[in-house]
Amino acid sequence: MKWIVRGVIALLLLAVVLVGAVWLIPTERIARLATDRIEAATGRALTIEGPVSATLWPRLGVRAEGITLANADWSEAGPMLVAEAFEIGMSPGILLGGDVRIDSLTVDGARLVLERRANGSGNWIFDTGPDDTAPDDTAPDDDGTAGPGTESDASMADLAVDDAVLMDSEIVWIDHATDRRIDLRDVNLQTAFAGIDAPVELSGSATLGEHPVRLDARLEAPASLLDGALTAVTVSLDTEATALDFDGRLGIDPVSLEGVATVASSDGFAPLEALGVAPPALPPGLGAAQVDVAASVTLTPQGTLHLRDIAAALDGNRITGDLDLDPTGERPRLVGALAADALTFPRPERPGGAGNNAGSGGEGWSADPIDVSGLFALDAELTVETGAIAYGDAGIDALTAALTLENGRAVLRLDPLRAYGGAVTGRVVVNGRGGLSSRAVLDVTGLELQPLLTDLAGQDRLSATGEASLDLLGSGESLRALMAGLEGEVSVRLGPGTFAGLDIVGMVRTRDLGYRGEGQQTVFEAMSASFDVAQGVARGNDLTLEAPYLTTTGTGAIDLGRQSLDYRLIPTLRPDDDGDGLTVPLLIDGPWGDPRVRPDLEYVARQQLDVDGVQDRAEDRVREKLAEELEVAPERLDSREAIEDAIRERVGDRLRGLLGDR
Repeated sequence: MKWIVRGVIALLLLAVVLVGAVWLIPTERIARLATDRIEAATGRALTIEGPVSATLWPRLGVRAEGITLANADWSEAGPMLVAEAFEIGMSPGILLGGDVRIDSLTVDGARLVLERRANGSGNWIFDTGPDDTAPDDTAPDDDGTAGPGTESDASMADLAVDDAVLMDSEIVWIDHATDRRIDLRDVNLQTAFAGIDAPVELSGSATLGEHPVRLDARLEAPASLLDGALTAVTVSLDTEATALDFDGRLGIDPVSLEGVATVASSDGFAPLEALGVAPPALPPGLGAAQVDVAASVTLTPQGTLHLRDIAAALDGNRITGDLDLDPTGERPRLVGALAADALTFPRPERPGGAGNNAGSGGEGWSADPIDVSGLFALDAELTVETGAIAYGDAGIDALTAALTLENGRAVLRLDPLRAYGGAVTGRVVVNGRGGLSSRAVLDVTGLELQPLLTDLAGQDRLSATGEASLDLLGSGESLRALMAGLEGEVSVRLGPGTFAGLDIVGMVRTRDLGYRGEGQQTVFEAMSASFDVAQGVARGNDLTLEAPYLTTTGTGAIDLGRQSLDYRLIPTLRPDDDGDGLTVPLLIDGPWGDPRVRPDLEYVARQQLDVDGVQDRAEDRVREKLAEELEVAPERLDSREAIEDAIRERVGDRLRGLLGDR
């Protein structure tokens, strides 16, 4: 029983000691010491408006409530720090009269304001110079113990905390240089601070907008950072779908850094909205679904950004290169070189579904206004070199190009673009100054037309190797207006090939004026044509087509704006090189996606009856002449429609006779 009694007595004595220890803790002294040290380190007034009490659990120390730390004198945002509670954990040696040593610091329910002026200086830059008006802290305390006057020369180098915690707090960032404000809610941070010259590690979480954020960071030496030197730092910052990692050196006055950064996002960098920055509108194939980028990064004190050894994976496409961005001029300037072994882009759906091909009954060119403001966002000089590029069903084999963008005027130089067995060289200019205009000056050689037209327009009728040159200029606020206003010149040359769906030779031989359709084709040895383009309409009268037993010329117009044809082919069939020919003119008209091909009976009538000459005479004379030639009564020719019907009948009879005679 003695050991039980002794145990109970020991517990009672321990309880008395612990309760008595509360009275032994110099709470006012500790609060004053903390206040003086923070004021000495920051040069700002720290006030404690609430009660100050001793604590035994979970740690020995002091709890103060109603804490306020003054802001810089230039700030109008209120106190730099306001906290509901401020708890300091002390070493047990304080009960035995030892030195006060802070083991832990917990700040609960705080609001911290970090503010940057328009000139770049921040409220975290503290003025700790001598203050002649400071009270004399060398006098002893009322309890006779030495006051904190021996600590009056304290600075941030004296601060050391084994465990510092910020709980359920808010951090506000105010940048007067950009008029940007960022609010972090539900902030929980933990760190250990061995001194301003010692490494600091920080970990925690917060809520940015609607996005939970996790942070892990290490700063090698806060003193050198505050002195304006580049200081070693590692940062890992991630939300649910976006992450940023940096390993290098950081400076804050002015902001500068150098190191290796990696960025990844599967939500289009949505957290940027909460930072007051519009997320980039990345297209499919260039990061719309997934971005993974690594690069060596340098941000100079002058504000220029330099990216080296870029390795980007954008929706599965891999791009490498170097970029330099200088934002200090009238417009930001981007200079660099990018390369890729291969690229794949999904082809967007056309309005109205996949079957809405241009010129085949669809709406044609888009009338939506084209926004050219992006041309003025920056100036640029970029070179691009890639292997194969797939765009839906279409694609190119390789691309070497240079893009120059200056004050709203973009020039793309192709040197060359290789695709479908051929090459395209030249330049395309898009100018947003004073409204949108565009010019293309291109030369095409060795292009295989059948796979090209199949991939781009779903048409496989023309099979040949082509060459072309064009110089076209257009202006307008929409694609439809641009095409309808085109001006310039185009020439086309085709080598041996076939035109499916129309057999001109067979048409004559079978005496079938509509001899065309599936399985029919015209084989040719060469074809050439040139066009003058005005107001979106290409007109030409020198088309020639050479084929076995066949020579064809052509004249007419291609309406680029309305996507339609009105063209007359005049084929002449010759049984041999010395024989007389038979000419059967054809009209090709309608939408270019599905044109009509039909015999041109009116042209035959004009040639055989010399109607054009007759029409220059008086109306009665014309009617009499036509009636005589057509072998009908003049009374029947009382209208234009009646004249055309009579001409077609007569020409049809003569043409059938001609074919029958052969």
